Amino acid sequence: MKARVKCMKGITLDVLIADEIRSQIENGQYPEDSRLPSERELCDEFSVQRLTVRSSLQILKYEGYIYSKNRSGYYVAKRRITKNLKEFRSTTHILELMGKPSSITLLQFDKIEADKKLAARLDIPIATPLYKLSRLRKLEEEPISIEISYTFAEYVPGLEKFDFTSRSLYAILEKEYHIVMDRAEQEISVIHANEMESELLKVDLGASLIKEHGIVYDTQNRKLEYSENMMLMNRFVFIK
Repeated sequence: MKARVKCMKGITLDVLIADEIRSQIENGQYPEDSRLPSERELCDEFSVQRLTVRSSLQILKYEGYIYSKNRSGYYVAKRRITKNLKEFRSTTHILELMGKPSSITLLQFDKIEADKKLAARLDIPIATPLYKLSRLRKLEEEPISIEISYTFAEYVPGLEKFDFTSRSLYAILEKEYHIVMDRAEQEISVIHANEMESELLKVDLGASLIKEHGIVYDTQNRKLEYSENMMLMNRFVFIK
């Protein structure tokens, strides 16, 4: 069955075809790791030249929706986790909305004193008591992120008694301490995996990772948490 793609002023045909294939991927017509139709089949489906189809496929490859195999064609990539910088949502919540619950491995939980760097980030005196929580997040048994959180011990006494492998930090803060997260000031950068990160995330030493870090405020406008999250490039995408 041939697909009809209606041209719109200012939008090229390759972009419209990429939009159509993207929609087919998102609605499950092409599952993860399934093979897309060949270039020739797509040319026939959309009644366009091969160069147009190739341009559409390159758009989708750049966006992370598909990947290529030598002499085999294009395949649907694992769905990336979209984080909107204008919205405050935990990764746990986003994955639940996607119908993809994740698992957590606790790496570290300690009560520490703020060093110079943390004191500057949180605008607090050096040696202020903080809880440090480090976790490894997995999706379908694949490690996707390392998440490190520093929270004021003063606001959450007894935090160490809770199980962070079965409940999210923010859910615990809201239910047990009546602290509601309101907004975040986040920065995004690209870093290169150090030895610990490469081992935990199963990537090469020096591989590119996304680093998301910043301050979380509660509904009383208090700085509550400083977080640093190291994420796989091929599993996350950020939008504004």
